[in-house]
Amino acid sequence: MWPAAVVFVFTYVLVAGRRLQLLPIGRPAGALVGACAMVALSLVHPSGLTPAEAFAAVEPNTIGLLLGMMLVAGAVADAGVFEALARAAAARVRSPAALLWAVTLGAGVLSALLLNDSVCLLAAPLVDGIARRAGLPRVPYLLALAMGSNAGSAMTLAGNPQNMLVAGLSGLGYRTYLWRAGPAGLVALVATAATLHLLFRHKLVAAPPAADGVVELDAREPARDQRWRRGASLVCLVGVSVAFLAGANLAWTALSGAAVVMLARGREPGPLFGRVSWTVLVFFAGLFVVVAGLQKAGVPQAILDAVRPHLPAAPTPGLLALAGLLLVGCQLISNVPFILLVEPLVHGLPDPSRAWCVVAVVSTLAGNLTLLGSVANIIVVETAHAEDEIGFGAYLRVGAPVTLVSTAAALAWLLLVP
Repeated sequence: MWPAAVVFVFTYVLVAGRRLQLLPIGRPAGALVGACAMVALSLVHPSGLTPAEAFAAVEPNTIGLLLGMMLVAGAVADAGVFEALARAAAARVRSPAALLWAVTLGAGVLSALLLNDSVCLLAAPLVDGIARRAGLPRVPYLLALAMGSNAGSAMTLAGNPQNMLVAGLSGLGYRTYLWRAGPAGLVALVATAATLHLLFRHKLVAAPPAADGVVELDAREPARDQRWRRGASLVCLVGVSVAFLAGANLAWTALSGAAVVMLARGREPGPLFGRVSWTVLVFFAGLFVVVAGLQKAGVPQAILDAVRPHLPAAPTPGLLALAGLLLVGCQLISNVPFILLVEPLVHGLPDPSRAWCVVAVVSTLAGNLTLLGSVANIIVVETAHAEDEIGFGAYLRVGAPVTLVSTAAALAWLLLVP
């Protein structure tokens, strides 16, 4: 099984190359190179994947759900919904602490309905502008955006890429997950806001508005066509959410919602496709192929056989051990490939349904631990050009307590509430 393991390690080095400064070609390119290497391996070793096996390994429901929700989020953003929400927050929220709560909770709820990466990409300049115009330090609010979007996205199966992956692997329905894990995600979101408030309480003091570097928000009244696009996008989002709750197929519901909103807009859909993060889709597809080759070689099963005797057999201790494994593993390997690796372990637990809820919630909250733990974190820092203010150490000093408190609160709900 070692040739497939070598390809996996090689792929991980490429995926982590940016953080390791070895071969910084990026995550999507690294995953694509690894997938091609796994197929090429089949020419010389049986553990490799044939082209047909590689294409079959790509989970279409996850890719379809990601694409559909990115298009729907793009339509909502293109209609000016995010700008309208930003203006409302700036006008109605009067205290720095209340603004911190509004950003955290607002980002969380939007991420649960749309997609956390899209919310961070579209909202980071707006949050930065609001903080600057109010004369407030922007770091607490940028962290509130990133951490709130991560925590809130745990509430639904459509909130982030790893939850979409869990939906495809577990067979959990949207409504079932929302009922069982949604409240845990909400508890984690509130815990995130409260912890951020506690950590930044001495910095949440109003100051004279800043005169320089302010990102002004568009305060013009929307034109008739913009109002129509805004209404159409929101109706579409509500329709998609209702269909999710009704038990419709997640991927085709999201894709259908995207198709409907394109028709309703009645204009060139190029800007919507331009908002799609195609590299994320490539990253997922490549990882599916690489992990499938690893599974064909029997590596995950061998690891599982070695680890299983050391895991508690009782349900609750077993889930706690799984949560600890996720917190550590998602930092070392990243949440998406690590979820693919622990899939056999989850299916072998006494209550797989509850275990998959733990996987989705904890792997999502683990993204708040470090700056590199979630793509959403990087998006916020890079979009707001805050690399000098939010480095790895500065982020960790906030991310560690936020992650520990929110994860403990979410696990308490998942394990104690029937």
